[in-house]
Amino acid sequence: MNWIAILYVFLLAHIKFLVTATIALATFPELSVQEIFIASCLGALSCFNIFYFISYKIYFGKEEKKDLKNKKKKSKSFKRRNRILIKMKQSEIGFILVCTLAPIFLSIPIGTVVVVKFFGNHKITYWYVSILLFATSFILAFLNETIFQFFK
Repeated sequence: MNWIAILYVFLLAHIKFLVTATIALATFPELSVQEIFIASCLGALSCFNIFYFISYKIYFGKEEKKDLKNKKKKSKSFKRRNRILIKMKQSEIGFILVCTLAPIFLSIPIGTVVVVKFFGNHKITYWYVSILLFATSFILAFLNETIFQFFK
């Protein structure tokens, strides 16, 4: 058991989760698939938890009541981009797409902030993304091992 290699995989899962298993198998071939799975899963979940609760506090924390009398309301301009974002935010498929694709294809910190910004008020968001990261880590670790077997 190479602890430096496991720490490397753990920290790499914080930054680029999608390619963690591939890089781990390429740089440390002595690591087993189970070690890569556990290290990448724990790295992804720890980074997700840190950024989820920090961004949740930022977006949905208690705000001090501001003096609204002095502020004038600005009229909103609804452009095409805003309409698409609103439709995506209100639909069920938008919830699934953003919660699934944002943490995987963006880095986990950026994807988590996007998920919390759009769907942080849904109670299922935290558990959905946590289970998704666990399942994706499992799939990527074992799929990469299968692919690497073809090239040996």
